[in-house]
Amino acid sequence: MTDEEIAALVKAAGLEDTAARYPADVRAALAQLARHKGQLPRSSDPTLEPTPAYVAPRP
Repeated sequence: MTDEEIAALVKAAGLEDTAARYPADVRAALAQLARHKGQLPRSSDPTLEPTPAYVAPRP
């Protein structure tokens, strides 16, 4: 995961302060998420998804 991707995820999640205080922990959590991403369940019903998987939330 690139620094730009990490920064975008941190911003989208509203974790700027946390990432500034605990950058190693945030990187570790994102790395773990990337490893398990394929095992996370996805609904086949698009109405149950709050945001399409391909669109990052905008602040």
